[in-house]
Amino acid sequence: MAEDQLSNNEMVALSGHERTEQGDWVTGLHPMDVLLRGERLPHIWCQGCGLGTALTTFIGALQWLEKNQDWNLDKVAVVSGIGCTGRVAGYLRLDSFHTTHGRAIPFATGLKLANPELKVVVFSGDGDIAGIGGNHFIHATRRNLDISIICVNNFNYGMTGGQAGPTTPHGARAVTTQYGNFEHPFNLPYLAAAGGASFVARWTVIHARRLEWTLRRAMMHPGFSFVEIIVPCSTAYARWNPEGKGLDPEKLGRRGLEVMKHYQQIGKITKDTHPKDASIRVDQQGAITEIVEGIFTDETKPEFLDSIHRQAQVAKKRWAAIKKALDERPRLSKRSDRISRTEVQLGGFGGQGIVSAGRIIGQAATIYDRLEASFTQSYGPEARGGAAGSQVVIDSDPIHHPHLIEPTSAIMMSQEAYTKYVPMVANGGTLCIDDGLVTLAEDHRQDLKTYGIPATRIAEELGNVRAANTVMLGLWAAIMEAVSKAAMRQSLADSVPPKTLEVNRKAFDVGYEKGVKSKRGN
Repeated sequence: MAEDQLSNNEMVALSGHERTEQGDWVTGLHPMDVLLRGERLPHIWCQGCGLGTALTTFIGALQWLEKNQDWNLDKVAVVSGIGCTGRVAGYLRLDSFHTTHGRAIPFATGLKLANPELKVVVFSGDGDIAGIGGNHFIHATRRNLDISIICVNNFNYGMTGGQAGPTTPHGARAVTTQYGNFEHPFNLPYLAAAGGASFVARWTVIHARRLEWTLRRAMMHPGFSFVEIIVPCSTAYARWNPEGKGLDPEKLGRRGLEVMKHYQQIGKITKDTHPKDASIRVDQQGAITEIVEGIFTDETKPEFLDSIHRQAQVAKKRWAAIKKALDERPRLSKRSDRISRTEVQLGGFGGQGIVSAGRIIGQAATIYDRLEASFTQSYGPEARGGAAGSQVVIDSDPIHHPHLIEPTSAIMMSQEAYTKYVPMVANGGTLCIDDGLVTLAEDHRQDLKTYGIPATRIAEELGNVRAANTVMLGLWAAIMEAVSKAAMRQSLADSVPPKTLEVNRKAFDVGYEKGVKSKRGN
């Protein structure tokens, strides 16, 4: 039988409270004393405030979990921020943390990640969680980390004087909106559900038993859970609005009671309500006319730490394969001849593998020839199809400046790159072009040693046009001799997909043979 269908006696029996032979009024003990820091009481909350009831339901839920679910309360941590609700952490005899304004959720996130065995509960107010901490809140919902958020909503910033906040109803009055709030409030259950929270609920404190049951379910839920608790603010919000306005300001308890009676009258307990339909409804004067209550979302989805664990297992297997390949990688003899600083500028358009080509050169130099090398890359405002460039510096000695100073060689695979980069090449430098895509200018620099090869057409004939950059690498390697052929071929094998390795090696060899012949011819 569903909990909301039980009788009052059955609900009391399920509450977890055990009556002693002598009443608590005789023994002087309170059934919740064990979880309250008596040395910090009495509390600071105003008469008529609903925070005491909210705290009572929370403690009751914890005691039930301890008794019926074998929870170890030494492994429960409570985190709160700033505001009236933020005092909760200080009143509880649990591991508790009182953090800065709006930062309770990121603090709780770090706490849970550092000690996954803890059950971490954030107990704070609407201004703290949805106001200054709003950005943390929405990102926490999407992560689905196993933490519980209890957000006490009193529709204003109560502790600082009653200013309008992120949940103040449209049209309602506050210290800062004396003629009515002109901003629309958050529907907190909808915000939480839209962000990805897997458990979302709302109750007013007038439904204390249902609230306690919901807190039990929320804290047992494997993932991110969010419970909004609507409470009266007798000192600030209620004094300005029809729910409590007109009552004797000295009788705050009475004012809070009247507000709770109002919440009881307008409360609407529902099942299977979509969170978007759970907004707080008001009339034209800003008076609250309907509060939808219940559990709106309760679904199973991958929990954050479980997802990390699964990804870690995948990564572990992949790393094992990569490490095996690295261990089996051939070790070439270190080059005995010295290579003076060689700078290479590569240019083309996105999609030609310009960046990959630069990386292959750098890896060949450092890993296999055991030279010093640096690699950088650049893109224009576009990505694929736009201008692309990469730069490599190679030297036998340590490289103190990793960027190009004056390129001694260049590989150009587009007309735009040719126009842009050729003026930068050093006097007497070497230029390699895909002469199927690049046409030399009428005033082309005669001081450059220029070599051309129809790299794109050759790659097409070999069966993979994307191997055009590999053809150019072969040409450049043969002409410059700054990196050995064996190093380039091995770096190529490390860099291209296995299924394309054969065609890329053929493309490299064709370019290399062309480079050897061209160099001899010159």
